[in-house]
Amino acid sequence: MTRSWSAYQGIYVHIPFCVHKCAYCDFASYQIYNDHIMADYTRRLVEEIRQWQPDLPIRTDATVYFGGGTPSVLPMGLLARIVDALKERGFWNCPAEATLEANPGTVDLEWLRACHQLGFDRLSLGIQSFQPAELAAMGRIHTADEAKEAIALARQAGFTRISGDLIYGYPGQTVDSVRDSLQQLLQTGVDHVSVYGLTVEEGTLVHAQLEKGQATLPSEEAAGAMYGLLMDELPKAGYARYEISNFARPGQESRHNQIYWHYDPYMAFGAAACRFNGKRRETNARSLVAYLKGEVPEREELTPEIRREELVFMSLRTSKGLSLTEFQERTGEDFFHIYKEGWEHCQKRGWIRQKGDRIALTSLGMQYGNLAFEEFL
Repeated sequence: MTRSWSAYQGIYVHIPFCVHKCAYCDFASYQIYNDHIMADYTRRLVEEIRQWQPDLPIRTDATVYFGGGTPSVLPMGLLARIVDALKERGFWNCPAEATLEANPGTVDLEWLRACHQLGFDRLSLGIQSFQPAELAAMGRIHTADEAKEAIALARQAGFTRISGDLIYGYPGQTVDSVRDSLQQLLQTGVDHVSVYGLTVEEGTLVHAQLEKGQATLPSEEAAGAMYGLLMDELPKAGYARYEISNFARPGQESRHNQIYWHYDPYMAFGAAACRFNGKRRETNARSLVAYLKGEVPEREELTPEIRREELVFMSLRTSKGLSLTEFQERTGEDFFHIYKEGWEHCQKRGWIRQKGDRIALTSLGMQYGNLAFEEFL
């Protein structure tokens, strides 16, 4: 039997273009809406796909995920060229899931139908809020009504798996505004919800605004209340928490993202894209200019200790947690022999539990996830 960690389980493709750079974003994305540059990028991306030689077997049902940036700004002809290149190389066969990220302000019915015909069956919409003032502060280009319309159009185009993102803890947000945004999102009937607490990254507009006193974060008490609200209301509405930030209706979990959390190998193409073969990471040039010039990816050989640590904290992000048997199979080590102290510290705080062969964070442990992970580093 082929172990999941001995074959490529998925493909990630990075599309780095956006109509507008959001105030909180530090991803490799560029506010470039230029057909010439996008055509050049597509040529380079297709070249990379055609030249890359896999060093592990590739599952015939390997998942596909096009992220960004905003993949939905790419003209359909260019998007189709990338998909065709993946199919020609045998990377895109019969994917268990093919996800496309999109901005609600950049899609229409014709485009969505064409994407569905290409083979995409899951749409991930970056909505973030349904409050006009919050959307404007974040630099989002869509309105609340456009977000609702995008979901309706995606259903009409044939998508049966739709995810929506929300942010909490953003300057100007209140518990009531987060509650209202959540209610509006749930009313659309999306199948999957991702909720992210704002992380303020250096170099972003919101970081500069906070430094200059032009914006103020919600208090810790308010942010905690927002978190508690989301954790309570989503399960009540039928969305089970299966990862720290992700909730889904039964069967609607992101199959692609679970590859990362299970620490399995995945391919990746495009600027700043990072691929992983189980022992080594390769990261493409983040700079668009450097990527277009064909700069060699940065390689990182991972020591057994690093791989062990990453396996633990990635697995503990999920509600299923870590299989102790699998940990031993993958590392040759006994979990409790290595992490006895970290385990005991987390147990005393009520952050972790064991059930049969698996250990997993409790709901309290997920709330303090980063502190819990540090116990295993």
